[in-house]
Amino acid sequence: MSKSANLVPLLCRKKNLIPDIFSILTVRTASEAIVSCVLKFAENLLSLDKELNNEDSNIKIALIPNIATLISSLHWFFCCDTTMSKRKFVRCPGETELRIFRLLSNYIKDPLAAENIVDILLPFLAKSCQKSDACMEALQVIRVIVPLLRSGNTGNILKAISPFLVSAELDMRLSICDVLDALSKNDLDVLLVAKLVRELNATSVMEIGCLDYDTVVRAYESINIEFFYKIKEDHALILFSHCLYDMSSEELVLRHSAYRLLLSFIEFSAKILSQEVMVETVQDSYWTVDCVRRIINTFLLNQMGQALRKKASVQKEWVDLLREMVLKLPHMPGLNSFKVLCSEDAEVDFFNNITHLQLHRRARALQRFRNVVGAGNLSKVITEKVFVPMYINMLFDLQDGKAEHVRNACIETLGFISGQMQWKSYYALLNRCFREMTTKPSREMTGKPFKQKILIRLICCILGQFHFSQSSSNQTIETQSCLQKTMLPKIMNLLSSNSDNINVNINLAALKILKLLPSDIMEAQLPSIIHRVSNFLKNRLESIRDEARVCLAACLKELGIEYLQFFIRVLKATLKRGYEMHVLGYTLHFILSQSLQNDSKLDYCLDEVLSIVENDIFGDVDEEKEVEKIASKMKETKKRKSFETLKLISQSITFKTHALKLLSPIQSHLQKNLTPKVKSKLEIMLNHVASGIECNPSVNQTDLFVFIYGLVEDGITGENPQRESERSAVLKTSKQGSHLITVFALGILHKRLRNMKSDSKNEELLSMLDPFIRLLTKCLNSTYEDVLSASLRCLSTLIKLPLPSLEPNAEKIKARLLDIAQTSPSTINPLMESCLRLLTLLLQSTKITLSSDQLRLLIQFPLFVDLERNPSIVALQLLKAIVKRKLVVHEIYDVVIQVAELMVTSQVEPIRKKCSQILLQFLLDYHLSEKRLQQHLDFLLANLRYEHSTGREAVLEMLHAIIVKFNRNVVDEQAQTIFVHLVVCLANDHDNKVRSMIGASIKLLIGRLSAHSLDSILEYSLSWYMGSKQHLRGASAQVLGLLVEVMKKGFQKHINSVLPVVRIILKSSVNVVRDRELDTSTEATIPFWKEAYYSLVLLEKILIQFREPCLGIEIEDMWEAICELMLHPHMWLRSISNRLVALYFSAATETCRRNHEKSLGNYLLMKPSRLFMIAVSLCCQLKVQLMDSATTNLIQQNLTFSICGLHSLMVQKECLDLLKFWSTLESNEQNYFLKAFQLLDSRKGGAIFSSLSSDLSNQNDQEDGESLRYLLVSSLLKKMGKIALKMEDVQMKVVINSFRTITSQIGSEDCQHFAFDMLLPLYKVCEGFAGKVISDDVKQLAEEVRESIRDALGIQNFVQVYSQIRNKLKAKRDERKQEEKLMAVINPIRNAKRKLRVAEKHRYHKKRKIMAMKMGRWMH
Repeated sequence: MSKSANLVPLLCRKKNLIPDIFSILTVRTASEAIVSCVLKFAENLLSLDKELNNEDSNIKIALIPNIATLISSLHWFFCCDTTMSKRKFVRCPGETELRIFRLLSNYIKDPLAAENIVDILLPFLAKSCQKSDACMEALQVIRVIVPLLRSGNTGNILKAISPFLVSAELDMRLSICDVLDALSKNDLDVLLVAKLVRELNATSVMEIGCLDYDTVVRAYESINIEFFYKIKEDHALILFSHCLYDMSSEELVLRHSAYRLLLSFIEFSAKILSQEVMVETVQDSYWTVDCVRRIINTFLLNQMGQALRKKASVQKEWVDLLREMVLKLPHMPGLNSFKVLCSEDAEVDFFNNITHLQLHRRARALQRFRNVVGAGNLSKVITEKVFVPMYINMLFDLQDGKAEHVRNACIETLGFISGQMQWKSYYALLNRCFREMTTKPSREMTGKPFKQKILIRLICCILGQFHFSQSSSNQTIETQSCLQKTMLPKIMNLLSSNSDNINVNINLAALKILKLLPSDIMEAQLPSIIHRVSNFLKNRLESIRDEARVCLAACLKELGIEYLQFFIRVLKATLKRGYEMHVLGYTLHFILSQSLQNDSKLDYCLDEVLSIVENDIFGDVDEEKEVEKIASKMKETKKRKSFETLKLISQSITFKTHALKLLSPIQSHLQKNLTPKVKSKLEIMLNHVASGIECNPSVNQTDLFVFIYGLVEDGITGENPQRESERSAVLKTSKQGSHLITVFALGILHKRLRNMKSDSKNEELLSMLDPFIRLLTKCLNSTYEDVLSASLRCLSTLIKLPLPSLEPNAEKIKARLLDIAQTSPSTINPLMESCLRLLTLLLQSTKITLSSDQLRLLIQFPLFVDLERNPSIVALQLLKAIVKRKLVVHEIYDVVIQVAELMVTSQVEPIRKKCSQILLQFLLDYHLSEKRLQQHLDFLLANLRYEHSTGREAVLEMLHAIIVKFNRNVVDEQAQTIFVHLVVCLANDHDNKVRSMIGASIKLLIGRLSAHSLDSILEYSLSWYMGSKQHLRGASAQVLGLLVEVMKKGFQKHINSVLPVVRIILKSSVNVVRDRELDTSTEATIPFWKEAYYSLVLLEKILIQFREPCLGIEIEDMWEAICELMLHPHMWLRSISNRLVALYFSAATETCRRNHEKSLGNYLLMKPSRLFMIAVSLCCQLKVQLMDSATTNLIQQNLTFSICGLHSLMVQKECLDLLKFWSTLESNEQNYFLKAFQLLDSRKGGAIFSSLSSDLSNQNDQEDGESLRYLLVSSLLKKMGKIALKMEDVQMKVVINSFRTITSQIGSEDCQHFAFDMLLPLYKVCEGFAGKVISDDVKQLAEEVRESIRDALGIQNFVQVYSQIRNKLKAKRDERKQEEKLMAVINPIRNAKRKLRVAEKHRYHKKRKIMAMKMGRWMH
């Protein structure tokens, strides 16, 4: 009936029918169907009245008198029914109810009815789960009925709509603006806030759905500290909520504007909390200390925690805001506790580094946070509210494979935080980790399995920080109940749900929980977990077996080494046959390598472990490894890990009681016939056992020596059948393999002696070592070379100690050594090497040494006769010891000649070094005739032209040593000969290292000469430099530079002779570049470059030593040439020119600082035209590849100085108008400006100069001067920005760092004029519009410089400029898109080609990105 206009009059026949139907809503027992019918009835009537629109008065007669009843019934139904909780079918207004409210809004005239509707809708708006369309419907209803409300309802409405501004989209926020506008008509206090919110959400008239950023920025700018004194708390919350939305925006302009507003409030709060302003006494003030604290604690910090869960790009401003809160709100105890994380050093400051683009700085920040958390000084509430959400978000926001160290640090930090939590917070964090597993991945590339692995790792770390074991009995019962009834089932469910896969951390988490529970639960659950993991070792997939091994190792490490026997038995029962036996040996090694600690002992399960090792080395498993087809199938069959397992076992047993048992498998095989294959395996086993014993912490020195002595004595006795009865009972081995045990024991002894600190006063130690002399002397009679070699190595260490047994056995030792040396022609074998080393030590010893006859015999041995063809380092060491003994025989002179030849010709550096030492020792210690000495010097000088640079380097090192150590008179006599050869070599050698060594030798030679010889060399050098032979000028310039360094002030009288030649050479070099067409592809072919370079180096040394000529008029033409050489094609000339210009800048600055009467503008290179030209030349240098960091730093230094100097000097010229300024310039200065503009812009440069030099401006003088200054500096900054975007990272860093320096030096006021030019390239780099791939460090540098410019400008000015850049670039993009659309219509062929180029470019970048990701994975 309610749907039909004809039937509605029937409803009016009974007076109370319609109100009774509406009143059904107040009946508590009404069912869902009945309530639904009543609501539908009401909706039909209201809709029918709207459709007819006053055409049928009967409907109005039936409806209007009952409107009040309907509203009161709805109000009771939603707000007053105390049994509402029993009505599960209705929680809040749905779509039907909202349609009713929308229709009802046209009938409400009474304030009470309007308030009832508001009471219903406000709780509905508080439900964050509601759909945006429904919320907008409710807001529209509230907007319509707001004019009927009394002013007391304003606060409730503001509180209800405020949360929507935090996350609502533009349409919703515009609806809120409508509501606020309506409220402002009732309550004038809301007018200001309503106006601001409307402006903050202003939309563009040009683009649909886009903001008007200019209006938004102006609205933000109107809010400052004084503004907050004018508004109430609930009004401020509206603005703060909108700020929170903009703080999460992708647009930096909005983020910075919102950040500035919140920062203003923090500064306002600081005044309130410090009671600088007693707001209670100020009329019309709304703020109190409690009010400020409430907003900070319950609003800002809560919302900050929510915001820090978002992606990292929007976290920076939040973290900066938190830092400002920590520093500026010391009266907030919770915030003040975080002050220890702040630092003036940006490298140390936690807040600066935690969101840093460089991952290692994030990891360092997390480390610092862990250190502070460990001290327990941080506010737990803020830590859990703010930092825990941020760190959890950081876990998933990092790129896969590239940031594992940061992810690990993040997990550790969360674990540290959990270690400080109360039980409820700790338990809530664990539950949160499990809840996160069910949510969607935070990024598309991070799937659920990956997210689950990270969360399980986090759970393991949190469980590792469990600290409630010592709690009260009630809390202990509660914790164990929660772990057993909640956590353990969840972990077991994860295990069962991943039955086909293995996750290490799930099993580890299960064990961690089991360890916290009673032991009976642990014993019941542990076998099933270990058996389940062990079964995965049977899998054919290598990756699954690897995961299983990692899991077993982690489980054993968690449980302790005492569970190893249990693990081994499970593995033996699981892996029984075929390839499983290979897996068993491999797995045992992996588990031991990951689980053994320094104090771990395997004594209790040694037999079981050794049986697996022996079977893997000698059993059927070993035979299968020899079969190529079997060995190539699996990783476990390819590699035999049991030898390394034996080493791990050896270092993890009790040495005194189990060392012999460790050798039992080897002993059993020595009893049998030894094949070469078995012997090789036994040797490898013994070597690994020896390595393990060396690392065994239980090894006592006395026990070790007793053990070694017994083994060696037993082995030596075994070689002599007549002394069989005297054999020790340490080991009973046959003759066949006894020497292997002897070599093993001697090897251990040698390592221990080598690593032991020899103390000649330790009587106890000497008494233990003395018996070994007699034993080792016996070993020298062995028939086995390896026993002999090992014995000699041990004697080489013992011979240095004062042992009583040395003298009685000395002759036997020396005789045996000479016998071995004479009978072995080759020095390559280990025995000969050991013999020669011991002979060398004997020659160096004072107690036991060789006689002169023995030395003569030794020098005639074959190893010295053929030394040049078969050089050996040990033979050379022995020869050096013989030369040191000053043995005078004719053979020694012949050997030294071979040594000299070997020093030059050998390509082995240690041999060359040793030969140099021998030759130098010979030349210094032996009496040589002048003829023989001259022969040796001639040999060295002749080999300065040796074909290989290594030989020339060896000769130069020898000459260097001769110059230093020979008598000064001898050096003086040979000086001219040596000097001439060195200079010739300097002129002709092409190796940079050799040239550097020659220069060092010449400099040293000059310093050792007498005055007469020095004058002679100086005359030679000057005559070469001023002579007509061009090829000598470069070398002579280098020599003159060395003379300047050595002679210092003594060279001053020759400056006037040198400078004219320098001037001629520089002019020649400039003229060549200026007047001739050069092929600059090969720098070495450019004429005069070498002469000019070394002449400039000479000039640099002169100016460093004598500062007076630097700023003088007499060399101004040289400085002009140097400025032109800054554009020379050869990079060396550009580099030295930059160094000289930097020297000039430094000299001019220092002179003006000492003498304030002098002005910088008076100097040649400090004139505006020259500074501008230098800056332009440096910009041109940025277009080519830079040599090294020193060159880069020099360019940056000169560039910033020239720009800042130009800016400073042009400030002084502002009193002149343009015409007067140009008229004061000389013609050459105007030419410099013209050339500079042409270099800056080859097309428009000339036109720009012409417009400046003509009198086209009618502005006043000051404006002319300012415009010229801004034009010059701005032109340079624009050029630098373009170069940065076109070139590589090195140039980009130079430009960005230059911007930082320029900003700090020109001042904030002038910085405003150049902000656009500097921020434009920074915007493109930071916002991803650079048109190329930007590395992380460059992007981070750009962000840092952008922030420094922001600090210089102030946030308000910065936001204006940044918004201007954004609008300009957007306009260009829109224009370009429009042109592309027109092109598609006008010239489709050209458009198709353009699309192909773009597609090719995208493919290239995609391929490059994929390769970068692969390289990242390979590196990690």
